[in-house]
Amino acid sequence: MDESVVLMGLFTDVNPVADTLDKLREIGIGDHDISVVSGVPYPAHVLGRPMTWERLPLISLGGALFGFAIGIFLNAGTPMLYSIRVGGQPLIPIPPTAVLTYEFTMMGLIVATFLGVLWESVFPSYGPKYYDPAIAAGRIGVLFRCSPAQEVLARSILTEHGAESIQKPEQRPL
Repeated sequence: MDESVVLMGLFTDVNPVADTLDKLREIGIGDHDISVVSGVPYPAHVLGRPMTWERLPLISLGGALFGFAIGIFLNAGTPMLYSIRVGGQPLIPIPPTAVLTYEFTMMGLIVATFLGVLWESVFPSYGPKYYDPAIAAGRIGVLFRCSPAQEVLARSILTEHGAESIQKPEQRPL
């Protein structure tokens, strides 16, 4: 069984939060164990956190390329496989082919982006949910998991940087 402690410190200002995160990293608490819970979506660089690279652009690009390939196959491959010559018309007319290929490309892009957002959002999420009603009132919560040996030091870091309350948050049911 996991012998870790979950703590949440509530702050009124964002500036001490960045310093607190640095100090928590110094005592050995990794970024994957730290979450900042806030009503305002602060960018990663404001809090001194590493930038997270998302896979969504690559998923979207893959969907667009797949849609493009389907469009080219249906518009150019089918007439090449089953040639029907119609009085003086080209086998593959460019204007309608361009429009349909564009539509298939956009369809692949949209579907892949939608599925990619679901994938990246870990939908649905079955993990524990921690929250404090003070966050809705404008507080910023630093939620982290540490070992029992680090708990006293982590509490002192939160107090030193001006956390107005330090608590073991209750786990909300899904």
